[in-house]
Amino acid sequence: MIKVLEDESLSPSVAKKYTVADMITGYGVAEAVRHYYDIYGGSVKGKRAIVQGFGNVGSAAAYYLAQMGAKVVGIIDRVGGVIKEEGFTFEEIQDYFLAKDGNTLVAEHMIPFEEINTRIWNLPCEIFAPCAASRLVQQDQINKMIDTGLEVISCGANVPFADPEIFFGAIMEDTDKKVSLIPDFISNCGMARVFAYFMERRVEMSDQAIFEDTSNTIKKALQRTFARSASKTKISETAFEIALKELM
Repeated sequence: MIKVLEDESLSPSVAKKYTVADMITGYGVAEAVRHYYDIYGGSVKGKRAIVQGFGNVGSAAAYYLAQMGAKVVGIIDRVGGVIKEEGFTFEEIQDYFLAKDGNTLVAEHMIPFEEINTRIWNLPCEIFAPCAASRLVQQDQINKMIDTGLEVISCGANVPFADPEIFFGAIMEDTDKKVSLIPDFISNCGMARVFAYFMERRVEMSDQAIFEDTSNTIKKALQRTFARSASKTKISETAFEIALKELM
């Protein structure tokens, strides 16, 4: 996990020495979106994305989504955020990543939290990556995003919805019935998957091999879910059914 990334295609800056642990979870969140469109139909390129949280997970997810060709139109962090309806360029997202203060977004034209928290949920987007603390996303916020064209949610946070239940609270269940909701145990499995990768057998330690293993694990999970049901709704319900049968 502390391996310094050397592959320039995976690191925002080789000079700053980012590690696998810094990037892998957010990478998985972004890869889950890419695989979702590849499997269920469509393309991530040109899709508008909103990212909640700009710590290790959110900033990396935004970076890789922009690298894939998605248009990040809004970022909301605990102190404020930024909006650009036409989408930030990859270079702009990379600059935000490199300029962050620890796990906090730093921007020249930061919108105060109170203002962005009323504006961002009405911003048209197809992709939502909740990557902040658990239990933050409210029902009315999701409803607004659905009304403006939301297609897929890739969970970077564990239990992103403001439900008291750990699994399938009312908000999560309602959301799963309306849009494509990729559950957190698939989309943010990166850290756990890296540990499993190195424990399974003698493996290649290159950046590409480590990241490809996480990507392929997410891809296989979504392919199994799609094989069970090709519907773009109830993806989380289907994935949980498969996972529970594996455990029993």
